[in-house]
Amino acid sequence: MKMDIKMEELIQIVAYLTDKYTSKESTSITYERASQLMEAVLYCIHEYEQQECHKEQLFKEGCLNGRMVYDRGYELVLEKMREAKDRYNQIITEFSSYGNRCYYDTFAIGIPSFFLSYDPRFEPQNHILTLDYPVLKSVDEFCGVDAVDLYIKNIGLEQLFLGKLPDEFIQHVLRACYPDYEELFFNLTGIVFRNLLGCRIAGKNADIRRYTHLEIERLKDFVNHNTVDSLEMNLCFFTDQLMDIGFNGDSKLAEYLKADLHNFSFELKNAGENGCLNVLLAL
Repeated sequence: MKMDIKMEELIQIVAYLTDKYTSKESTSITYERASQLMEAVLYCIHEYEQQECHKEQLFKEGCLNGRMVYDRGYELVLEKMREAKDRYNQIITEFSSYGNRCYYDTFAIGIPSFFLSYDPRFEPQNHILTLDYPVLKSVDEFCGVDAVDLYIKNIGLEQLFLGKLPDEFIQHVLRACYPDYEELFFNLTGIVFRNLLGCRIAGKNADIRRYTHLEIERLKDFVNHNTVDSLEMNLCFFTDQLMDIGFNGDSKLAEYLKADLHNFSFELKNAGENGCLNVLLAL
């Protein structure tokens, strides 16, 4: 349930931000700047609305009003920014881009610039970065620190997954599927995970050895005897198995990886019908 904050209260908060923005030297700002400040107010209020425990506390205190909600929301934005920075600092110490330039530039160079440039007071809705490296679960519906925080969490899951696999296997499947993968804008984890599932289907070890004739036939038979829907269901089951065996049943990682399975199932079925499984997998 959204809070019933009157427009007059919102305008008062915008006036408060205007004073801070102009250091009280002017009461006049452009329409565009006023719109930006209103978005900033609404962003902080929305941040607070996501925190049910805080909302209930305000009701108990009997002091629910627009300015109080905004102030608490602003503090939550600052807190989320600190948490995101701490999470980033933990990930970057062992981060590997596996030679992909977009992955490195976005995470190792771009994210630090966000923390330097982000303006939680006057423009918290702007996350500044384009986040060029695509993650499996899109953050497009989010903005500001919410988008960057979720993006960092997604990269953390990717690094956890890739970090458990031999580098030579990762490099092998990436180069087999995309010889110039270092310069491309695509998600590395999805390609590696697809190939891991391909090995599972074919009864092959996850190594740099090419598929044998028997393993390829197993793969083809599995794809041909399943629909797109049943492929996705089986791949979800294989994902859960993998999580139990190698990742202590990590449900968050499983959920993240499964975000690609619908597309992979469709592409796998299409590739099987057209005799081009080698386009998807390092056969």
